[in-house]
Amino acid sequence: DERGGSGPTRPFCQVMLIISDGRFNKSKVRPWVHTALARQQLPLLVIVDSTLEAGSGGGDAASSGDAASSGGVAWKGKSRSVFDVKQVSYEGGRCNVVPYLQDFPFPYYVVVQDLQTLPSILSDVLKQWFELVAAA
Repeated sequence: DERGGSGPTRPFCQVMLIISDGRFNKSKVRPWVHTALARQQLPLLVIVDSTLEAGSGGGDAASSGDAASSGGVAWKGKSRSVFDVKQVSYEGGRCNVVPYLQDFPFPYYVVVQDLQTLPSILSDVLKQWFELVAAA
C-alpha cells in the first residue's frame, strides 16, 4: 500500500496533476506511481466524480436542472460515484468484493463531486504543495 510507507526522505521536487474519472486498471498504474514517487515526483490524482449516471436523453432532466444547464446530458437517478464502485477478486476459489478505493494506487488523491469547486480545490492543492516544499 502506497500510503503505508514512511514517506520520502526528500521533499517532492515536482507535482503531477492527473485529472480522471478514477476508473482504470490499478495493477497497471501502480508501478508507474512507485516510479514517480522514487523520482521525488508527487502524482496527485484529481477524480472528477459524478454522483449520477448520465442518461441517453430519455430521462427526466428536471431533477438536476434542464439539459442545457447540465451540459446537454439528461440524468437518471442512479448513482455512479467512485465511492459506490466495488471491485471483485477471486482468491483461493473465493469471491471477494471490496470497495474500489480500498487499495487505490495513488497515495494522494482528491475526489471532486461538484465541478464548481474544482478551481478552489486545485489552488488549495498547489498551496499545500508549496508549503510542503518550503518547509523541507
